Amino acid sequence: MIEEFSNYVMIALMALGGLAFTVSVITQVIKGTTLLKKIPTDIIVIVISIALTVTTYFIIADYYSIPTIWYGVVAAVVSGFFVAFIATYGWTKFHDLWVRFKK
Repeated sequence: MIEEFSNYVMIALMALGGLAFTVSVITQVIKGTTLLKKIPTDIIVIVISIALTVTTYFIIADYYSIPTIWYGVVAAVVSGFFVAFIATYGWTKFHDLWVRFKK
């Protein structure tokens, strides 16, 4: 039981990391467009994170034939905020730690 739980946690962490990386790449590409220059980057990251996380939930639910239920969508929206936080601050913190310990 503990091995199964640890496997699920590892898959969830990999999914969060993959989603955060994807959000970072999409944000960097979209940020340069003229229409979105006036919108703060944090708002763009939050919107992309929630949209991508909910879309991923629906794709995984469809692929594995899992019924989509309301609390699954709510969990995907909440997870979207975690992805947005990681995408916004995670890479900066990682870079700061890299520079700090590189010396």
